[in-house]
Amino acid sequence: MASKFQHAVIFKSRRDIFVTTIVLGTLALLIGLPAYGYLDSDVAPGWPVYLISGATTGFMLWLWFDTHYRIDATYVHYRSGPFRGKIAIDTIREVEKGATMWSGLRPALARKGIVVKYNKYDEIYFSPDTNDTFIQALLDVKGDILVIDNLKH
Repeated sequence: MASKFQHAVIFKSRRDIFVTTIVLGTLALLIGLPAYGYLDSDVAPGWPVYLISGATTGFMLWLWFDTHYRIDATYVHYRSGPFRGKIAIDTIREVEKGATMWSGLRPALARKGIVVKYNKYDEIYFSPDTNDTFIQALLDVKGDILVIDNLKH
């Protein structure tokens, strides 16, 4: 069966208010607490505080601005900061739309995304900007993927 998929499609990760609040709140604490400690005591926090705060802030911003997915004729490629990988589309057996996975591999920035089940027991969570378009791109490559819509239940 020839795929009707012609070119790679890139999807940004959707960002919802819950994850945005967590990220911005954590960043505010990472930046604000050392500054507050300095203002309150007139003694600058030591360099380890700045190093840990700066590294953690940089890591979170890297995840925030570099989380996306790319579907081509063979693979789903994912990237979230330093976390990268690819899944052969012919190994995908099921996709749950509108699901949220709280543990496991989740290169995502929102809830109610897509759980992709592949191989025999593997699964990964994505939050593409549009679930329907992402699923359709998968179906264009492999039309027999089972799609379960959790939003209709």
